[in-house]
Amino acid sequence: MADTTRATGGCLCGKVRYEVGVPAKKFSLCHCGMCRKWTSGPFQSVHCDGDVAFPEDEGLAWYRGSAWAERGFCKACGTVLFWRLAEAPEKEIVVSVATFDDQDGWALDRHIFTDAMPGYYAFADDRPRLTEADVMKELGIESPG
Repeated sequence: MADTTRATGGCLCGKVRYEVGVPAKKFSLCHCGMCRKWTSGPFQSVHCDGDVAFPEDEGLAWYRGSAWAERGFCKACGTVLFWRLAEAPEKEIVVSVATFDDQDGWALDRHIFTDAMPGYYAFADDRPRLTEADVMKELGIESPG
């Protein structure tokens, strides 16, 4: 990703610290069933470049939740941290916006997997809404359904 700014962050207990390139202070809300189960709500995700450094990774663990993706978390404190493509982790890493050290200036950019959004919540903003098919096309992955 071009024109990135390096940003730092980490988990609750400090056993995972990271530094990653952030192209803009924008985040997506992912409404897919896995993200909602993982985070107990929509995943507030920042799409970053894949050049991530881990000054501290003692607590880092990865869970392969699908044929094509992995979720990163701290195995000590349980903090939800990352999502990445399993076969191309260097391409990009998606980071939980709440785990960045600098919490100022973030803005909602779009909603993804909106066709999986449950009926018990709704957002009134006018940000773009992408379906599963839209996201899979963007990622270059053939949708299973």
